[in-house]
Amino acid sequence: MADDNPLLKALPPAVDYLSYLTILEYNLTAKQLPVLHAILQDTALTSNIGWDLVHLLVPLLPESQACLQDVARMGNPREVVLKVTELLEALTVAEEVEEPEEEDEDQKEYVESSTEQATSTDAGKLSQETTTSSAPSTTTTDLPDDDQTKPRQPPSRISQFCALLDLLAILHPRIKTQHPSRFLSTSLQPVLSAYATLMKDDQATEAVLGFIKTLAGSKRPRLPPRKSSTQILVQSEHTPNSAPDPEANDDPVAPEEHALQTRLLQSFLTFVAEGYISSLPSDELDPDEVITAMSWSSRLQEQLHPEKIVPSRRSVRKAFEEDDNLHRRDSIMGQMLALARDLGLMPDELVRTLEDPPDTDNEDSDNLPSSASDVPLSHPGCLYLLCATITSNVFFHAPSSIPQLSVFPTFSSMLSNLLGEPSSGSIGTESPSLIDSLLFLGLYIQDNNKPMGQIPEDDQYYTNALQRLALLSANTPHAPLRYHAHLLASQLLHAHPNENVRLSYIQDTLQHCPYENLKASAVGWLKDEILATAVPTPTKPDPKPDSKPSIFATPACIETLAPHLFISPKLGSDAFVAHQPFFLAVLNFYYFLLVSDALRDTLGAAVLRESGDWLDQMESCILDSEKAVEDGGVELALLAQTVDMCQQKRRDVMSDRERDQSAEKT
Repeated sequence: MADDNPLLKALPPAVDYLSYLTILEYNLTAKQLPVLHAILQDTALTSNIGWDLVHLLVPLLPESQACLQDVARMGNPREVVLKVTELLEALTVAEEVEEPEEEDEDQKEYVESSTEQATSTDAGKLSQETTTSSAPSTTTTDLPDDDQTKPRQPPSRISQFCALLDLLAILHPRIKTQHPSRFLSTSLQPVLSAYATLMKDDQATEAVLGFIKTLAGSKRPRLPPRKSSTQILVQSEHTPNSAPDPEANDDPVAPEEHALQTRLLQSFLTFVAEGYISSLPSDELDPDEVITAMSWSSRLQEQLHPEKIVPSRRSVRKAFEEDDNLHRRDSIMGQMLALARDLGLMPDELVRTLEDPPDTDNEDSDNLPSSASDVPLSHPGCLYLLCATITSNVFFHAPSSIPQLSVFPTFSSMLSNLLGEPSSGSIGTESPSLIDSLLFLGLYIQDNNKPMGQIPEDDQYYTNALQRLALLSANTPHAPLRYHAHLLASQLLHAHPNENVRLSYIQDTLQHCPYENLKASAVGWLKDEILATAVPTPTKPDPKPDSKPSIFATPACIETLAPHLFISPKLGSDAFVAHQPFFLAVLNFYYFLLVSDALRDTLGAAVLRESGDWLDQMESCILDSEKAVEDGGVELALLAQTVDMCQQKRRDVMSDRERDQSAEKT
């Protein structure tokens, strides 16, 4: 009978509020939740006890969802916000509890609910203490007959996170004060920390985006629900009215306060974008398909140069169209872009942020911001949102306001701010998503005929930008990203108007670079520069008869670089094998000089005379390495074949020269 229910018998004023909370703690079970839901319709009661019910109700999810909504709507919003924030912090620091492979059907039902409106900010972990010791005991009489032998499983961490965000989305608009940003700022950091522990789950990201949408007051229509392996509670379209803030301050909120709240949400969105993109895995869908996060640079290259796509392979663009998980990545970034527009975070501001160095002074500050200028944006997050803006236009033909971009100073500043100094030794070890986004932006600027901008007079500034791209091409573990970095470095090098600067950089790379694959690239750059002077193009017509020849068309070019090209191969077997990429590039370049009569006579005369001993040394070292290394591999075989070709061609050339000289004498 209802009169025997301890929750009803002890209702205030029968006992005081504190005593009633104690009774609730010892008697609240899943079976009692409908009774509690009816009790919580009393605004005065809920305002006094609601803040201390949240930690009791969360372990009873999903059945406790209605009661949690009651607490958010009717409780004191300032007190409940602090309690929810406390639970989010606990969710962050808790050890992850391994969940069973097969959850009860009751538990699986929780979670299609907060995809849109119950989706709020960043995910986290509820402490094991909250989900175990704080949970009221559930007797077997409260469970269905067929489940009496099964212990109640605690709700999943993602379910708890989404439910807590749902509460925050209701609570923050209820707080009426002159400085609502203080409550918002206090909530956003725990949400972001919690999200960092769950951001690999798309449900957490969609929950966060829904939370931002609610606080931003977006009138954008809802997207249709997506298929998901996990279900999230979706808040009803017709949410009951909320009680007013019992501590409301009716004084108007200053415009500066509105600007600060907007800036907090803008900053929060950029950090969410950073976390989401950085958490995306690099997938190998099959042996021929490697996906690096969003693979923006690969998709752009395929669109700009479709002739380079291997016909027998599925393109990366096709993979993003056909694979549901990859397609969802584009969809989520589209939602972030829509929120950025709703919050007034425009591409121009993203570019300005990326051009300025990150402000590290306030990173560890615990002080609440007093103005919008105190709130930083995430540099990687701004980069991802800028790239998403461009891709929405380039890939999906959506109208976008893309700012004017140039290599200098825009792109070079981004490289400096996001990659650090070339001497640090860390360039190329950054997350694949960050490298992919930077390379996409560089390729977009270059391949779409965007201007180079004002090339700096300070050669060191130019060289640092070039070195960062070159180091990416040498150190990045993902082959597509290495190739794109090599393309950009090559384009940037050849674009400098001063050929002495270009030659100096090639020489410096050959002489001092510790990476053999990068030294091999420098040999390729030299070959390209020589070809550019030998073969006129529409942009580089034939030089005038009285003009000074390019340094790359004179013997001085090869004579300057020869000591760094034709280095002694007598390095020991292990070192010789490590130098194979460089030696192979030099041999190919040498053969390139031999087969061209004009280039051989102009550039390679001295090299031709002195190269016989070097080729003999190469042959000897290859034989020694094949004996020392059990499996010489394809590389050594290719190197030996290339040496044979060069030897044969050199003998032919020398024989022709001797014959010509004999003919002249006679």
